[in-house]
Amino acid sequence: MPCIVAFTIIIFWLFRTMRWFVLLKESDIHINFYRLYLIGSISVAFAILTPLQSGEALKIELLKKAGSLERIPGYGIFMTERILDLLVVILMALFSLLFGVSKLMNKGTILTVAVILLICLTIFFAIIQRIPSTNPVGLFLQPFNQCVRSGKILTKVVLLTIGGWSFVVLGWYASLCSISISINLLDTAAMTALTTLIGIFSLIPWSLGISEVSIYSFLVYFKQNITLAQAGAMIIRVYGILTLIMGIALFFVWKLTPPRRKDDGHN
Repeated sequence: MPCIVAFTIIIFWLFRTMRWFVLLKESDIHINFYRLYLIGSISVAFAILTPLQSGEALKIELLKKAGSLERIPGYGIFMTERILDLLVVILMALFSLLFGVSKLMNKGTILTVAVILLICLTIFFAIIQRIPSTNPVGLFLQPFNQCVRSGKILTKVVLLTIGGWSFVVLGWYASLCSISISINLLDTAAMTALTTLIGIFSLIPWSLGISEVSIYSFLVYFKQNITLAQAGAMIIRVYGILTLIMGIALFFVWKLTPPRRKDDGHN
């Protein structure tokens, strides 16, 4: 089972790298995919230790230091990624609640939240598209606007985001199965998405404490006994530790990998 969990983490990183690669290419920035995978995976692994998972921005600084990426387009693309992640995780939570655990919840409340979210997103997109690309804010938002205006690019990055988070759900599911906790994938997706959102907005590094309480509460809600619910919270923490260990291992691989500047550049 640990091998399966490790595999889901590797594939999650692969999906994120492919999405990053697509967004960089759309901004006419070309960087070796292997280097992107190493740097991106290291950043994602260490991001779990930081509030709002902001540590993922490390990848921008590493590429800036290597002379492969400027900060403004880099952070613009990073913001685009964060918005995509937030939207997909919220939609994953709503979908899972509606079709998974909705038997235990008020469907009217879920639909109301979904409608309010849709209205807020519409207003948000309308505002940012009206910001001129000539000012600093517009330049910063340019990667996101390019993404939204191109149906092809938007479809690619949304599918890659969904694919990546699907493997996070599978990783949690495999972790829970390893200690004989049996809940379905939709319930696992709801728990993963809502626990992730709670952890992010709590601003607590690594979501220490808050994550365990959330997972424990969900598992009790899903009719697991108290002992198994406590074990489930701990095994998901082990999942995070495994992610960090794998990130550290890739850090040493990256340090031992010679730079390939000829593959990088802005056209």
